[in-house]
Amino acid sequence: MNNISGLCADYADSNPDISGVGVRVSFYLQTFLLVLLVDRSWQDAPIALWTFIATSAGLTVAAICQREHLTLFQALQVSNLVWLANFGTFFALASYSRQKAASNGHKNSRRAFDYKVKFGAMTQTLLSMALTLYMWASAETFGNLSECAHLVRYMLFVIEVPAIQTGRIVGLVITTILTTLYILITLRELQSYRQSYLDTHRKVELLPTQTPSTPSTVAEPIIPPQPLPRLLLPSSATLNTPERRRQPGNPRWLTTSPSSPHTPRSHKGRPKRRRWSSDLDPMLVGIIICQVMVFTYFIVSTELLLKRNPSDDDSVAQWSFGQILALIVVIPSAFSLAGAISEHGVKRLSKRKKRLLAMKDVRSRKRKQDIEIV
Repeated sequence: MNNISGLCADYADSNPDISGVGVRVSFYLQTFLLVLLVDRSWQDAPIALWTFIATSAGLTVAAICQREHLTLFQALQVSNLVWLANFGTFFALASYSRQKAASNGHKNSRRAFDYKVKFGAMTQTLLSMALTLYMWASAETFGNLSECAHLVRYMLFVIEVPAIQTGRIVGLVITTILTTLYILITLRELQSYRQSYLDTHRKVELLPTQTPSTPSTVAEPIIPPQPLPRLLLPSSATLNTPERRRQPGNPRWLTTSPSSPHTPRSHKGRPKRRRWSSDLDPMLVGIIICQVMVFTYFIVSTELLLKRNPSDDDSVAQWSFGQILALIVVIPSAFSLAGAISEHGVKRLSKRKKRLLAMKDVRSRKRKQDIEIV
């Protein structure tokens, strides 16, 4: 018994490369900043999404390689960070799909590349979910110091539960539900990709082929058009009126102006939808709210997990070279987000799109005027 107590004295020792203070803060900040960057600038979105995937995959692969030296307590820390990245990737993909749908026709928008990013995110997320299920299923015998697993306290936000009892049951249930939902979403995306692929090939097959024209055996007589009498031709002033363009078959005295009280008004159709009262993008507001909720849960759970499992090892709280370096890595993401906000603002996507279309219209009019002058 004394041997077990002495052996379990280090059950809550943490690895600074996993849960150091600089690593944790860097991971929190970078995940939050990259989600906002994807929403504000779809040009930088693929790089941000691949950064998400690489970060989460790096933690997962490192945990797999160090499985024999990884304790259940350390695996729980890795699981919290990976799941935080998974939720961030999910929100970022939703925002990226919205941005790409609103920017169709851009020369750099490639549907195949979009699906590569989605497939990478799906693969990483499903792998991390499978490993989480394995961790909870084998919690009593997982990794190093498995005989001390009963001492680990797991945090469900602010609720403290034993890791291999209540925590294991809750973890298995929640992970199973989320995995099932994500598999259904993945199957739906794969079906959409397959349908898009088949439609593209079907359109290519249905393209008309050019065949040499055969000369006609009987030449049909060509009847030149007869000009109308001058009195029957409509005047140019009548043709250029807005009423004549809208209703070319009606006489001028039967048309009514939009401001006329006798203008018929249609009461049928869909009622006008209420617009967002503020100039802020509602998608951005929704993403921030969801991110704050998810971040609050995982940050509180991770920090309390370290606090409720005391250890004599203080390496987690030390600011070593690796911890400072991890924080420096966040600086490029912060600069990219600042540049995206300064360029695109925080307004709704439809207004940004209208502004771009208005600029294109002004440029096209200017080119036409230059051509007419020449």
